[in-house]
Amino acid sequence: MKRKSKLYDNICKFENIESAYDEVCKNTKNKNKVANFREYKCLYISRIHNILENKRYIPGPYNEFTIYEPKERKIVSQNMQDKIINHLVARFILYPAILPCLLDINVASRKNLGTSSGLKFVQNFHRICTTKYNTYYILKCDISKFFASINHDILKAKVKRRIKDKDALKIIFDIIDTEKNGLSIGAMTSQILAIFYLNDLDHYIKEILKIKYYVRYQDDFLLFHHSKEYLKYCLENIKNFLEKEKLRLNDKTRIYKSTNNFSFLGRDIKNHYIRYRNIKRKIKSRIFLYKFEAIPLSSLVSSLICYKNLTKKDKFFKDLNI
Repeated sequence: MKRKSKLYDNICKFENIESAYDEVCKNTKNKNKVANFREYKCLYISRIHNILENKRYIPGPYNEFTIYEPKERKIVSQNMQDKIINHLVARFILYPAILPCLLDINVASRKNLGTSSGLKFVQNFHRICTTKYNTYYILKCDISKFFASINHDILKAKVKRRIKDKDALKIIFDIIDTEKNGLSIGAMTSQILAIFYLNDLDHYIKEILKIKYYVRYQDDFLLFHHSKEYLKYCLENIKNFLEKEKLRLNDKTRIYKSTNNFSFLGRDIKNHYIRYRNIKRKIKSRIFLYKFEAIPLSSLVSSLICYKNLTKKDKFFKDLNI
């Protein structure tokens, strides 16, 4: 596939800057920051255009904080101007160059895919394998500290194979280099670069190892096969492949029998949540956002209906007094 050129000009167009501006304002939870930014919309858009047009963009420092649910992670946030430029680079440089080469089984951070598609793949593979083999095996892999372990030099070499535009490459590399090690969780460019980093692994598993039933969500992926011995062989080859990418699998990686209970994206093979406390946390978070008028009532109701349908437990919602 030919490398993409003339991408940088896309992020200098006023209509694209305005589109990214509106998207960032809509998705930013700090409404005071958004109100100030909206008041001087034309000024900010003009300033961003001048910075990009004159190729003078220098990424600002991240605001870092740590979350502890569902596990400890370092998250970053940016100021409004950096967020908009980050969105521009993701939408109008990375998406056109990277998305066409990704396989559909790579479901994270992509339009019309995501968690629901990943779970549909799993249920479909389960149905097919049960019909064909009755008993089968699943290799469940999880990469240790994925975002923090992404190697900058390897990532840049991969991006160069997709993008020819020197100005586009420079702004992408400047954003990558704002982190000393790996990629930050929270930036839009980090999400697309992360799913792209393992694209070669996807092709290796599908085309070299010949695994027909395979799905990946970021660094979590499943391989379905009727032979446990062959999955052991695949596991060793995947470890060797990831070693070249400066990555390693963590202790959660193992082979399950189809009759064993295993989870993917927090749900079991029947699409039921494994840990109901996660649902409680998410529901309380949505209620909190509604009380402070961060989301409309319709959004809260939709979330409650969705979680109720997934859990299938009325008593669970009575315990929450809602």
